[in-house]
Amino acid sequence: MSLPASRPSRVVFAVVAGLLLAVAVAVNGLLFFGMAFAGDSCGTSAGTARFCDDSGVWMLVAMFGPWVALAAAVVTVVLGAMQARRPWTGLAVGVLVYAAGPALALFTVFG
Repeated sequence: MSLPASRPSRVVFAVVAGLLLAVAVAVNGLLFFGMAFAGDSCGTSAGTARFCDDSGVWMLVAMFGPWVALAAAVVTVVLGAMQARRPWTGLAVGVLVYAAGPALALFTVFG
């Protein structure tokens, strides 16, 4: 019994998506850890006005923004894989959606 031609493609897609998810979780963990200590520079000349405001909203955006972007990227990839003929396009769009989260966090801190 032979496997359908699209079966290896699905396996490769799942492996690549899983590896990208693992890398994204590791990056988010490092960013979260770094953002927990980024507020230490507030009150010095190194802190940015946006990140060091008194409300703490931007600090929360910097800490949780990458996780929200990762959730949106996972939804994008899953929907793209289910509805598109080429799931790789959905994966590429998901990577771009995810990249917005860490970019927002780094822009918030380093302005």
